[in-house]
Amino acid sequence: MKPYKQSCYNFSTMYSPRSADNMDFKIEDYLRELYLQSHNKDCSIAEAPETGQKVEVNHEAEINREIQERFHIHFQIDHKLEESFIASGDDLLIARHLRYLPPFLHTHNFFEIACLVEGACSHYINGQQQHLSQGDILIMAPGTIHAIHAADDDCLLINILIRSSTFNSAFLNTLTNKTILGDFFRKTLYHNKEHSYLLFHAGHDESLFRILEYLYREECSDKRYKNAVKNQIAELFFSLLLRSHEKDVFIPNPTGENDEPDFVFLLKYMEHNYQSISLKEMADFFHYSERHLIRLIQDYTGMSFSKNIRQIRLNHAAALLEGSELSVSEISEQVGYSNVSHFRKLFIERFSMPPQEYRTARRKW
Repeated sequence: MKPYKQSCYNFSTMYSPRSADNMDFKIEDYLRELYLQSHNKDCSIAEAPETGQKVEVNHEAEINREIQERFHIHFQIDHKLEESFIASGDDLLIARHLRYLPPFLHTHNFFEIACLVEGACSHYINGQQQHLSQGDILIMAPGTIHAIHAADDDCLLINILIRSSTFNSAFLNTLTNKTILGDFFRKTLYHNKEHSYLLFHAGHDESLFRILEYLYREECSDKRYKNAVKNQIAELFFSLLLRSHEKDVFIPNPTGENDEPDFVFLLKYMEHNYQSISLKEMADFFHYSERHLIRLIQDYTGMSFSKNIRQIRLNHAAALLEGSELSVSEISEQVGYSNVSHFRKLFIERFSMPPQEYRTARRKW
């Protein structure tokens, strides 16, 4: 069974979770009628105000009211609060997005991960349009102003909504695994207010999307320990996503321009050549001037080239202290510092304790 088979995802949408009847499809048919009636009209989305308020509020309220009256159900689109979607006692919600739902700009206080299992759709994020295709996975931080336009019968979009507290405690370790790239992902999601999202191009990764299917099926079940199982599957999903597609991520330029879509390769290059890398060697390798490379690294990471390299070296040193029997002097030399005293000084600045004390403390855990 292919993990992106449409029938696997028939039981839950974001607006009627765990619904096993055909109500969702009746609503979609109605929304499709409305869309086709107005398909010749301009469907562009107005820019959201700086406050993050939703646009087209009257039209949104009208859709809510019409659906409630037509189908005699409670139907309310309120994207802002996690309590509107995620049940009390749960940490996350997995749901299929309703096709043909009008693309209302909104923002909310939880993380949203949009997984496009099949078809194509458009996302509008902070005034920019992103065209998503099969296998794309979009991670959006709280406060990101966005809207989705899934006006296609073949579109199958699965949303994972995660409480901020849960993402911070359960999944942040996956994003910050003592690599410069992991640290950069964290900074992008938490500190880049204008462009706080990551877009992974996972393609036809059946193993990854089978995990997503398991996660969805668990959401639709009523088994014991459901919340704990969902959390574990979600963490596995994120871990596999990063392990297999770390190089397939689009990272928004902090300046708002999209002229440097492959910055992730600069980070990977630094990560793999940190022991003896120089700015000139790296600039020559990527055919940049040193000045341009300095600007790129500073814009994306908020740190200079030398500070990035220092962070990579010290993170590797910490990992060796924790997982090897090498002496402090051997570790110092291995990560690129010939002067052990200088290495100790830098290590204390970063970790607030000497290397040997760090090793003892970590091994006690």
